[in-house]
Amino acid sequence: MSEPTPLEPDQVIQTALRLLPVPPHGETFWEDLGRALDGSLGVATSAAPAVLVSADRTDERRVPVPPEVVDDDALALVPAALRRRSNALVVAVAAAAVVLVVFAGSSLVRDGSGDERVDLAGAGDPPDASPELDALVDDAHPASATPVTLSDRNEAASSRAVSAWVDAVHSGDAGAAWAAMGPTSQQHFSSRAAFEAQLADMDRGFGAWSEVEPDDVLITPVGSGSEGTIAVVTLVGTTMTDGSEQRRAGAFPVRVLDGEAMLEPFALAGELELVVPLPSSDSNPSPAVDQGAALVVVVPEGVEAPVLRLDDGDAVVCGEADGTELRAMDDLSVGRCSYLPTGGITPGEHTLTVAFVGADGTSISAEALLFQAA
Repeated sequence: MSEPTPLEPDQVIQTALRLLPVPPHGETFWEDLGRALDGSLGVATSAAPAVLVSADRTDERRVPVPPEVVDDDALALVPAALRRRSNALVVAVAAAAVVLVVFAGSSLVRDGSGDERVDLAGAGDPPDASPELDALVDDAHPASATPVTLSDRNEAASSRAVSAWVDAVHSGDAGAAWAAMGPTSQQHFSSRAAFEAQLADMDRGFGAWSEVEPDDVLITPVGSGSEGTIAVVTLVGTTMTDGSEQRRAGAFPVRVLDGEAMLEPFALAGELELVVPLPSSDSNPSPAVDQGAALVVVVPEGVEAPVLRLDDGDAVVCGEADGTELRAMDDLSVGRCSYLPTGGITPGEHTLTVAFVGADGTSISAEALLFQAA
């Protein structure tokens, strides 16, 4: 009799099986299945599969799991077409995988001598899990919702673009400052001459950042489309404003397209109102918030759900992530977003970045604020 032919495991099927919800079965399920296969295929089945028992369960129910699904390492890359899809697609893929496994079992398992057999046990170790697979698992079992991401290269381009733009504003280089802006911000002004006429006023709010090294630079992706990825570069530090030092945070929207970052500080998508914490002022530059209170912002109707980021933590989409709620306010054309991280907000200074993209997909409103939690 010839030696069994090793079969390379199909990692997509293994992954789909891993993600498929397994309903409870009786303890005789696998024995009954074996007898059914014996009758239909005329062969003897292998030993009963492993049984997984959750350590924190208090009842006696056990969920049988096929042996090839038990090993957490039995996962592989999933094709790009299957990534970042809904749970319905994951279940559909998993169901298809089950059909394929049953079909393969009836086609490849043969009795008798000299016929080809498949040796699953000798198939070798599958590759380790990958970031792409992690993303698929996150979609199947979401704990929070996050916006798009930026590569390290595009994050660096965004930071450089902001630095160059504030330098141009502060030095009065209207040509460089104008050229560094995206088309939506340029369209905010009636002409380039109108932009140049306001350059001196912009210096007070924007140009002061050119004279300091920020304590922190946070880059928060907000949305992505055919016109590129929109993100917010948040600078945190102490600047000279009207002759006095002021510790503050500044939000600079950027658009990244084909590796090039353009400033969009005037591509406003609508009014963004900070409710908790209140906006900073000369008399209250770092407003206080109770550490158990939710952060609250108000956004116009019809815009994308706002994205919030606390310090350098994960950016979250309001209404989709744990701890967030987005609802319409009665008789008002606005939405109210609240966000309370799990465990509350730790005491001390924090940076809140909030942004949303307009219905046109190109405009963006953003705010960054320092506040104290106590």
